[in-house]
Amino acid sequence: MCEPLTLTAVSTGIAAMGAGASIYGQTQQNEAAQQVENQRAEAVDEQITETRKRATSDYLNKVQDEMLQEAQEKQALAEKERDLDRNERSAGATATVAAAESGVAGQSLAAIQQDYRYQIEQAKGRLGLNQEKANYQHARAVQAYRTEYDNRANSITPYQKNPVKPVDYFGPIFSLAQAGLDTGVRTGAFINPLTPSAPK
Repeated sequence: MCEPLTLTAVSTGIAAMGAGASIYGQTQQNEAAQQVENQRAEAVDEQITETRKRATSDYLNKVQDEMLQEAQEKQALAEKERDLDRNERSAGATATVAAAESGVAGQSLAAIQQDYRYQIEQAKGRLGLNQEKANYQHARAVQAYRTEYDNRANSITPYQKNPVKPVDYFGPIFSLAQAGLDTGVRTGAFINPLTPSAPK
């Protein structure tokens, strides 16, 4: 039969191996869990970057198209106004020649030309007003594209890592100490001071 101290030492050694294995296992689980959380966070970060890149590209393309359309409309407006001015000059010259040939008084000719000029200015005013409305619509469209961009760019939130359970060093160490004490007390290697002793 083994001595109480030897049994206690063997039992404590076995408990120490168990405590070491427990700590090692917890450490491995902790590292694996942290690695999984890091991979998830990296995957979400990549997704955020890609989403923002696409949203930015789409936003810039839409704004560029809107600005190009507005520039084309302004160019067309300028050409229409030049055409109206050219038509007015041509009509004025034709009216002057026709008036001279038919003997119409200068005052009547001036009234006709003034009326025609008034009509041209009204047409230009309508064209300008329509362009102002179109410009406002372009500005609103750009604002809508910005809102769309903000919504897309922020549609994915950064990954919030789940807390990883820390390694419990004290639990196995206390279990080791408890196992050693229990074995020592049971085998008689240690005397429990709380055990009542028989009167001498």
